[in-house]
Amino acid sequence: MLAADMLNEMCKEHDVALIVVNDQWNDKLLKQLDPKVKVYLINRKEGSRNPLPVLRFNLLLRKLKPDVIHCHEDKLVNLIRLCSFNTVYTVHDLGLKNSAIAKYNKVIAISAVVQQDIRDRFNIDAKIIHNGIPLDNFKKRSDYVVAKGEPVRLVQVSRLMHKKKGQDILISALHKLVTQYHRDNVVLDMVGGGSSLDYLKSLAEELGITQHINFIGEKDRGWIFDNLAVYHALIQPSIFEGFGLTVVEGIAAGLPVAASNIEGPAEILSGGANRFLFTAGDADDCAEKINALINIYTDGKMRDVINIYSDVKKRFSLHATVKEYISAYKNLN
Repeated sequence: MLAADMLNEMCKEHDVALIVVNDQWNDKLLKQLDPKVKVYLINRKEGSRNPLPVLRFNLLLRKLKPDVIHCHEDKLVNLIRLCSFNTVYTVHDLGLKNSAIAKYNKVIAISAVVQQDIRDRFNIDAKIIHNGIPLDNFKKRSDYVVAKGEPVRLVQVSRLMHKKKGQDILISALHKLVTQYHRDNVVLDMVGGGSSLDYLKSLAEELGITQHINFIGEKDRGWIFDNLAVYHALIQPSIFEGFGLTVVEGIAAGLPVAASNIEGPAEILSGGANRFLFTAGDADDCAEKINALINIYTDGKMRDVINIYSDVKKRFSLHATVKEYISAYKNLN
């Protein structure tokens, strides 16, 4: 989605193309691309040793003669063989291993913690360019009052991988909100699919809070744009995270955000925006911060909190991200 957003923004002033090398793509996402973006599907099978797709890929590059090839898969540079091109690679997460990263002309890190991880692992000083989102595409919440008897609606958006994304911590925190803080009107929607679905459903049943949680499955980008604003707050309980794009999406929709205090989300929620950061992996602290958030809503003071997020929006706009990438491309020469 980030690549698609960037292409749609870049094609306004530049000649851009998308090459999908392996036979894995999302048709809905491709249809969201501006018609000015040229799309090429090489259709290589993952792990294949067949030289023909690689040859087609390289012949296409010779035809296109790009000023820059921007890669989002670290070993892709190994397939560029017939000509020499300027190459850029963006590292999107922590823990990159056995990488061809040193072969790229420039390496981009999406956050300070990813930058440090790259330095520690490969002794490479990557440039930080934060991920950005199309802020104007989001419907915005404008009502910051929770009426008496109205449910408090929380949302968490991530692939269901609890060992990384921490959804089990959030479910435990939800149980504490209901049983210890007596928040009988709290409802949590978990948006996303993944391998932890059955485990998380079982945990909710074990804790007796199934009536307070909805697993609503994967939703496309259009749904995110249109529906985040109906919630009162977004919660991101990740255990580790290179960045935390959903944190920015919540802010774009006008929501207060409670997140674990790991480096990626903490970098986004710096300054006065960090008041709802909680200790990663700590359900008690998570519940306490969400309860404090609800109290601010019921006291009618949430709009003051939302005003603090204006700087976050400026730093993580898609326009700002693309501007920095274009500058990085030009400085390769």
